[in-house]
Amino acid sequence: MANRYTFATELSGFVSVGEDSGKYNTRTFAYTIPAKQLEQIEVDREELLEWAKSKASGRVQVAMTPWDDKGVCKYTYGEGDGSRKPRPEPVFVDTSGDPIDKATLLGIRKGTKVNLIVDQRPYAVGPNVGTSMKVVGVQVVELVSGNGTVDSGDMSVEDVAAMFGNVEGFKADSPAVRPVAVAASEDSYDF
Repeated sequence: MANRYTFATELSGFVSVGEDSGKYNTRTFAYTIPAKQLEQIEVDREELLEWAKSKASGRVQVAMTPWDDKGVCKYTYGEGDGSRKPRPEPVFVDTSGDPIDKATLLGIRKGTKVNLIVDQRPYAVGPNVGTSMKVVGVQVVELVSGNGTVDSGDMSVEDVAAMFGNVEGFKADSPAVRPVAVAASEDSYDF
């Protein structure tokens, strides 16, 4: 029993989707559920909780929602540190539906615009009941990468260069490094 939702959003918070890492050996990202979908998800949650309560034993304790009051939901997945069973990764595709390679996944950062497929599922473990949000698929619509660039589609480097034209300034193949004058601050912090 699960309810499936599809919506457009933006990745936020700490984003690490390329490979398992960190203390808990997992991958993670956060996203904001749009207001329209959040209303439906909250209504569906009540129905799912009723089902979960019917499966619970003893005095029932309802868990908090997987999202905060602004609709931000954090999703963590991967092999883990062995204390829990591994959570499978969602499928990442581009706007053509082609799988995204690991090198690109390593560069995905906060601000990347995506379409998500998310399942809300109920659970009942002893007296504890709640719902979880599982991201099934991610379609990257506009990529924000680790090097500070954004890829929003079909514009080539030549197209962008033609739009800007030639101007005086920074050139990647011949940098002209110079010292920057720093204005003296009148505030003195004496530690």
